[in-house]
Amino acid sequence: MDQWKMHRLGFRNFWLYDREDFIIEDGHLLLRGSNASGKSITTQSFIPFILDGNRSPERLDPFGSRDRKMDYYLLGDGERDESTGYLFLEFKKKNLNVYLTIGIGLRAQKGRNMDFWGFCLCDGRRIGHDFELYEKLGRQMLPLSKQKLKNIIGDRENWAENSGAYKKLVNDRLYQFQDIRQFDQMVQLLINVRAPKLSKDFRPTLVKDILRNSLQVLSDDDLSAMVSTMERMDELTDTLQGYNDALKSAAIIRNEYTRYNQFVLGRKGKAYSDACDKTQRQRNSLKDQQERLD
Repeated sequence: MDQWKMHRLGFRNFWLYDREDFIIEDGHLLLRGSNASGKSITTQSFIPFILDGNRSPERLDPFGSRDRKMDYYLLGDGERDESTGYLFLEFKKKNLNVYLTIGIGLRAQKGRNMDFWGFCLCDGRRIGHDFELYEKLGRQMLPLSKQKLKNIIGDRENWAENSGAYKKLVNDRLYQFQDIRQFDQMVQLLINVRAPKLSKDFRPTLVKDILRNSLQVLSDDDLSAMVSTMERMDELTDTLQGYNDALKSAAIIRNEYTRYNQFVLGRKGKAYSDACDKTQRQRNSLKDQQERLD
């Protein structure tokens, strides 16, 4: 088994976490706590955000509301004017000490657009073991700036400055879908499955609706090839029907022509037979005349 499995989730200076790691046992994580203890915020912060870097408000809330933006998890309710935070997700191959880590850095400032950067550690280095996402200044732990982390990573091929490039990086390093739209479809499925299921009656029809709603809408480009193929199939069907009709007509002509040939052949055969009989009679008459002459 050489598949990657989630192994460790980490937060650095994000929301209420200064430095927090969650160990994921064999790809599974159970969070327990009372209502409003932060379970949903913890999970929604990295699934699916850590996979594609899309920080749309409705993606951050499992209920789909747009009330809270990513800035809140860094700046709070106005307590800070500027803050930098990190999230990372470490993967591990089963029964092997082989690691891969994806991560996102965010810098929020009041009144400005949020700065985003993403990275992937493909060389086996591990956050918290080989290096950290912060630097110590006295008793303070200050998150690394984007440039300092970029220098530590030292790999331009595994660095992204925007969510689109980061999503492609995660797909190339982990999932390797040939079409990025398949990756988007998988993330959409995770969002639908993640939505709260407060009903006790979790029927199969609800599962069917979740799977149906997670399917990606086909664009005109996707449908054009299928439409042209169907039109070509219709043309081939019409052509084949024309050939079949022509074959039936040819069969009728063949049968009639065969009957005509048989009739003509019969008449010619009778004429030949009559000619043979007449010839034989002439020979017999000639023989009789020859004997009489002798």
